[in-house]
Amino acid sequence: MQFPLRDMRIYLGGHLNFYHPKKEKWLEIGIDQPSPLVDVLKFANIPLGEVHLVVLNDENVDWQDLIVTQNDEVKLFSAVGGG
Repeated sequence: MQFPLRDMRIYLGGHLNFYHPKKEKWLEIGIDQPSPLVDVLKFANIPLGEVHLVVLNDENVDWQDLIVTQNDEVKLFSAVGGG
């Protein structure tokens, strides 16, 4: 049995949803081949300097060299600050 492909899902945690065109928490983006996450985030206009933690398919990962595919679920979190 083959399942249909779907867009890659990106969760925008913290204030990162500000960069979603509709200010939503989830962004779905289509990619047609494995791609560096850094390039996907640049395409989605998410500033790399705002991303502190990345979870790929429920696993904490080092994201600077991460390659993602169409069926991945990526969760992005900004640094938490306080004063």
